[in-house]
Amino acid sequence: MTVLIEPAGEADIGAGARLIAEAFRDDVVVRRVVPGDHDRVDRLTDVYTAALRTGACVSGAVDVARAGPGGPILGVAVWEGPHGRRDVLTELREVPRYLRALGLRYVPAVRARLARWARARPTTAHWYLADLAVTPAARGRGVGSALLEHRLRAVDAEARPAYLEATGPGNQRLYERFGFRDQGPLDDDGTPVAMWRPAGGQSCSTTAGS
Repeated sequence: MTVLIEPAGEADIGAGARLIAEAFRDDVVVRRVVPGDHDRVDRLTDVYTAALRTGACVSGAVDVARAGPGGPILGVAVWEGPHGRRDVLTELREVPRYLRALGLRYVPAVRARLARWARARPTTAHWYLADLAVTPAARGRGVGSALLEHRLRAVDAEARPAYLEATGPGNQRLYERFGFRDQGPLDDDGTPVAMWRPAGGQSCSTTAGS
């Protein structure tokens, strides 16, 4: 399958957030952050929209995969860059969206969990893969691999390392093919698993798989 990878435009942010929400609606790790089934996909879409606007859109990259120019999005990869720039005004604008999605009573627990995971991130400047998701129809057709290979070429050109948290064995195996290595679990049940790819890590240039 031929896959076109390009930067997300403003019009792609909502669709990309929805795609991620649908892909991770039943993910056990995501359920710890956003509990409950009521309007789950809509609430997750709000969470991912806010995260995109305050994270990768400010200091990073959002890559989308299509089957051809102008086609629907088949997959999305969200990367936060090594420089950690912030847009405080945007962050303030997105607070109501987070509150609607999470519910006020859950916010302290969510903040504590995310802060604990953030403290586990290496202090070396690195690219952080926040999310990688593909549509059900595109799974197993090389879309996830194409997204990873595209961005990791740029990361390697910068001689930067990369980091992520794998939420399940399936995606962990995919990341291992691209040079990421298991650094151990972050929660007591064994998930998510921290994974680190040193600068210049070997990428697998396959189009098989996700």
